[in-house]
Amino acid sequence: MGICWEKCTDRRGKTYIEITGYTGNIRTLCVPEEIDGIPVGSIGKNAFSGRHDLEHIELPGTIEILGRYAFYNCQNLKSMALHDSVEDYYDGVIKQCESLSEITIYQERGNYLIMKELLADNDRMLHFVVEPAGLFLTFPAYVYQFVEDVEARVLHHKIEGSGYPYRECVTRKGVDLLNYDRLFSQVITDDYRAAVEIALERLMYPVELEQSAGEIYGQYLEQNAGVVLQELIPAGRLEEIRYLCDTLRIPQTEIASALQLAAKEQKPEAAALLMEYQRKHFERADSQQALSLEDW
Repeated sequence: MGICWEKCTDRRGKTYIEITGYTGNIRTLCVPEEIDGIPVGSIGKNAFSGRHDLEHIELPGTIEILGRYAFYNCQNLKSMALHDSVEDYYDGVIKQCESLSEITIYQERGNYLIMKELLADNDRMLHFVVEPAGLFLTFPAYVYQFVEDVEARVLHHKIEGSGYPYRECVTRKGVDLLNYDRLFSQVITDDYRAAVEIALERLMYPVELEQSAGEIYGQYLEQNAGVVLQELIPAGRLEEIRYLCDTLRIPQTEIASALQLAAKEQKPEAAALLMEYQRKHFERADSQQALSLEDW
């Protein structure tokens, strides 16, 4: 059992290994850089399509080709990591991967082509980390539909959701972060979960973030602090909870509700952060209020 492969030769006469599949069950696929001293340069057509055991993928920087439907319909695939070495990306590589949400791209050439192709291939909400650029970006979901005009006997295409305009911010050369930030008003009304992720990521990793955009993100998180904490606590996202506690003004009622949720979800670390916030911001105010009433 293990990786299946075959030796191939490109048009320039260069020999490389193409991965064609895997025998047996596998949850985390770690493709090596070379096999028998030959670089692994391709994931073949349909190599892993339809596998329900695959959850994580790690591809080396030698991969230049991702074949058609290479990971198509891998329903339990959650994350993948790859390099910007990919130059030939064929249709359907991650189509129908309904659980895929986390993608890490390691840049060595400053090439954003692979990011653009992946976004075009999947209409779900996707979180990208681009290193070493330090970019943490969420792209909302969208739905591409055809609406039939019976009288005219024509079909009109219709795009619902803010995910499509967000995807248009990515080109082969980079991400238009100014336009990305300007789209926030659309996602607020369209998908609050995506809005929360975008606001948190842009504030915590503020690459090319303008002050005005940062203020909008901060205001949104403050105004929706209760909803944000309801999302973060069950997932145990301590880094984000700590950031909120360090930077935002969270109402006392929201802290109380969040503490109840942390207890219910058995998240003691999150509860400790929230209790410390409560101690710093509200216990002094409560004691001062009690003193003033007693004096009265």
